Amino acid sequence: FYRGTDIVKAIAMGANAVGLGRLEAWAMAAGGAPAVVQCLDLLKAEITEVLALCGVNSFKELDESFVTDAQPAVPPSVYSAFPLLNLENKGY
Repeated sequence: FYRGTDIVKAIAMGANAVGLGRLEAWAMAAGGAPAVVQCLDLLKAEITEVLALCGVNSFKELDESFVTDAQPAVPPSVYSAFPLLNLENKGY
């Protein structure tokens, strides 16, 4: 996961944990240990903000009702973040 929103969505949908390895690796490569600390601080701030926008104070208050289907603003293409996204398959 790369964003606080991703983490909050995963927890809301029932995850007990999330993986963050690549995010920290990028931070470490970009600026060493101080960059990893800053990266985690930013992630914590994003999570706190998302929880506040959801109207909750903790992960314990989240459930699947906080996550809904939404159509992409732009259809998937070669240049999009998810070029192989199949919108017909709800199980992706």
